[in-house]
Amino acid sequence: MRVLWVSNAPWAPSGYGEQTALFVPRIAQLGHEVAVAANYGLQAKLDEWEGFRVYPTDGQWNNTTLELYAKHWNADLVLVLHDAWPMKPDVWGDVPPVAIWAPVDHYPIPPAVLATLQHERVRPVAMSRFGERLMEQFRLEPLYVPHAVDTKLFRPRPEIRASVREELGLPVDAFIVGMVAANKGNPSLPRKSFGQAFEAFRRFTQTHDDAWLYVHSEAESRQGSGIDLGTLGHVLGLQDRLRFPPPAIWHLPTSREVLANLYAAFDVLLNPSMGEGFGVPLLEAQASGVPVIASDHSSMTELCRYGWLVSGDPWWDALQESFLIVPFIDSIVNALEAAYYERDNTGAREAAAEWAQAYDAHRVAVEYWDPVLEALGGPVEVPPLKPNRAMRRRQRVRA
Repeated sequence: MRVLWVSNAPWAPSGYGEQTALFVPRIAQLGHEVAVAANYGLQAKLDEWEGFRVYPTDGQWNNTTLELYAKHWNADLVLVLHDAWPMKPDVWGDVPPVAIWAPVDHYPIPPAVLATLQHERVRPVAMSRFGERLMEQFRLEPLYVPHAVDTKLFRPRPEIRASVREELGLPVDAFIVGMVAANKGNPSLPRKSFGQAFEAFRRFTQTHDDAWLYVHSEAESRQGSGIDLGTLGHVLGLQDRLRFPPPAIWHLPTSREVLANLYAAFDVLLNPSMGEGFGVPLLEAQASGVPVIASDHSSMTELCRYGWLVSGDPWWDALQESFLIVPFIDSIVNALEAAYYERDNTGAREAAAEWAQAYDAHRVAVEYWDPVLEALGGPVEVPPLKPNRAMRRRQRVRA
């Protein structure tokens, strides 16, 4: 089967880019021919990555070029890994069957997400059991494939712990709380709960003077997206206990090994997000033998196997017309206390890494993608395109 994979470019420093890099080669190893339509990370030219063709973005999540790319690749299937709500089936034109591997991070499914997933031209694929359950409530009959991690790369490496801490400018014998979270999106609704996480860490340091917070994120907001994390830390008086990576890491090519090594420095990963479609850092951390702190909401509940879930209140997201969660700061503090107490529990760290093997990329490709692609490649009647207003106007002009 010839598959057109629509997502971030495989070299993009994003969760979508990472999953593209993991699965495009592995789907090819299953016997399929794959090309990538990059909705982010490539403009104005055809490119190639490890022998795979990469088409450029059209600036519209490839809605307007989907027909062109699908025909040029002679695709039998279009597989989209992206948020569902920006996808516009009524403008795609004549395309083969389309499956959307879609995140769901609100409860219930936001109306705009549901509208796309309910479209007769779309087959939903859930990436979490949480998303699968919510899709089934609307009888969408989703398939299921979880996100994955390269467990050869993300693995326990206690032997480099001290050297990584020294390289990061962190005390070798400190208690290191790590965050791995993109600083982008609506600044009025920071989905990664930076404010709650930083304040909880501040309270925690009042009784633990050996604690440091390392945030693998862009400290400064850019073009109105995200928040100024440096200012947040300064207001809370954390500047002496807070570290960020150098800005160059976000703008120059950086290998995945850099991030994999980073987890070796952490005693715990702090990830109390308002909602996660999946939450790959939770997998990366546990695969690296690092316990996690996550919100008891969306996919995080099922991915926090070795760590602590924090409670919170529902938070109405007016833009998505659905609920996220705001984690309780005291609950985060309690989880940090538990992590501090368990910091030398090597048995739990080994068990976390063993549990994460179930999400190894090769295993997910064989156990999930292989049967799912077989199901998607079966006979499917593609509904005819319903003319939109622009198409109807053109038809009237020709008449």
